[in-house]
Amino acid sequence: MTNHKQTLLVIGALVVGASATAACNRTPTDAHNDAVAAQQEADKTAAKAKEDADKKIAEANTDVQKAVDDARKQAAEAQAKANEKIRDANRDITGKTDTNDVRSWAQQKIDGVNNDIDSAKAKAQTAPAKNKAKFNAAIEDIQHQRDVLQTEVASLETRSGDSLDKGKQEFSDRVDRVKDRISNIEKSL
Repeated sequence: MTNHKQTLLVIGALVVGASATAACNRTPTDAHNDAVAAQQEADKTAAKAKEDADKKIAEANTDVQKAVDDARKQAAEAQAKANEKIRDANRDITGKTDTNDVRSWAQQKIDGVNNDIDSAKAKAQTAPAKNKAKFNAAIEDIQHQRDVLQTEVASLETRSGDSLDKGKQEFSDRVDRVKDRISNIEKSL
């Protein structure tokens, strides 16, 4: 080996030795600070991962709730359409389709109330729980009023002349009040 190569090897060994000595000369405080910094970095990474996971879970829950609300609303709308078809079929079965007939006239008014109730129920499917509870209580009272109107139809058929006209007007007014109540509770959803 030449002197030049030997000199380079010695210089290289000294540099490596000095570096190793410097690494070995770390104080316990330096080592502790490095460990604390590494733990803080790990904590940040874990917190970020948890935050990302929580965000994805929240988004997924929102998507699930929207899907459930949409399904409920579609089911309620389908039921409302079925109810309308049932009412039409019942009118056809009884043969009371003449629009001049008092029973047919009154039944159309009540069918309008039923349609409004069905529509409100469909809208209620996506309402917050607190609003839905108030709605359910209010709609029960409205359904009772609708049932009372239904029983009054027979008494209208027995009237004639001015008494029939007055009875029809009173009946129409009561139907309008029930429909207004439905509209008001629907607005509260």
